[in-house]
Amino acid sequence: MILGLCLFVLCCEEETAEDDCAGTPDGNSLCGCTDSTATNYDSLATDDDGSCEYLVNGIPVKWLRTFSISSGSSSDESWCVRQASDGGFIIAGATNYTGLLIKTDSNGEEEWRELYDNSTSLYSVRQTSGGGFIATGYYECDTLPGCYPDIYLLKTNGSGSIEWEQSFGTAENNDWARDVIETQDGNFVITGTWDDDGWNSKAMLRKYSDTGSLIWSQTFTSSVANEGNSLIEASDGSLILAGYSGTQHGAYKHFMVKTSSEGDQIWKKKNESVGDALLYAVCEAPDGGYVAAGFCNSWRTNFLVERNGSGNIEWENCFIEESSNYGYYDIIPSSGGGYYLIDDVCYLTKTDETGNIIFSVRLSHVNQSVIELDDGDLVIGGFGFREGNSGGPISLLRLDPSNLNPVAN
Repeated sequence: MILGLCLFVLCCEEETAEDDCAGTPDGNSLCGCTDSTATNYDSLATDDDGSCEYLVNGIPVKWLRTFSISSGSSSDESWCVRQASDGGFIIAGATNYTGLLIKTDSNGEEEWRELYDNSTSLYSVRQTSGGGFIATGYYECDTLPGCYPDIYLLKTNGSGSIEWEQSFGTAENNDWARDVIETQDGNFVITGTWDDDGWNSKAMLRKYSDTGSLIWSQTFTSSVANEGNSLIEASDGSLILAGYSGTQHGAYKHFMVKTSSEGDQIWKKKNESVGDALLYAVCEAPDGGYVAAGFCNSWRTNFLVERNGSGNIEWENCFIEESSNYGYYDIIPSSGGGYYLIDDVCYLTKTDETGNIIFSVRLSHVNQSVIELDDGDLVIGGFGFREGNSGGPISLLRLDPSNLNPVAN
């Protein structure tokens, strides 16, 4: 691969601010890449012209940002990244067992960060139609004996300041939320686990008003242990949750539930795959079905499955030939057809419409979320916790997927 050369332009004094690469009026500027971490860094450049190029594991990226909150980043976590309405990005996670939100601009530069002392970790975040953010996760006290995790739900304004927050759950069992969405009516639905006693648990849906009042609550079981990990509102207004059903100690089967907008069950499906199988993410397919991603082969292999509108399996792929990839964490439809996925060991994968791999390339420290921008670029976020079982830093990168060759790994 031949990297593009940085272009140097001598900006004359009579040029306007608009003609100057840095917007410096009536000044002489040498335009180029001023970031010393870039592959085309120019030590003589005085103003950055946006031409910087970077490599991550030999893959060209447009930018890479890291965020270290705790000392050494060993306790920093990023579980979810979403695009904000202003073109920037919102990151949900934790540091030192405290919930965390980080807001960036469209170039991944930090605008603000907030810690939420009444939470332990935030697993999901979305921007609301009102311009703020809704986030969820859990809170677990560490000072009292017999203290159990509770679901935590947070609504903020656009600057991350709390509008309301609440914790709730069963009295003496474990409860936590994995995902949250805003529905078409402006309210919020969460999914996760309810009433987990260490052996029995229920997948749950709970709907809350814009002010945090509970509207309805539903639970779903198909075996002893059940959990919802991902949630979407389909184009017809129905709700789809994806997760697992099995036991707390194995025999996991991939599990999906479709409900009405009021949480009433339309169908519930549980199926075996190769070894244990679990779903972490779900999206709506262009054909009206639902494609979910996770792991099969007992945590060792990536997994994809599509169900049609009636819940029947259209196709599924357990990628046995891919060893030790540990499961897809996010899936999104590609504007060019097929799907983009990111997995536990930082492989970015693209498949066709039936789950066949087009390419799969390994990045680093970005293993939780993938976003496609309007221009086709991808922004990918995550952290280093699962890389060698070590912590942080929280990372965010942008790349052009057209630079990636269609080679199946």
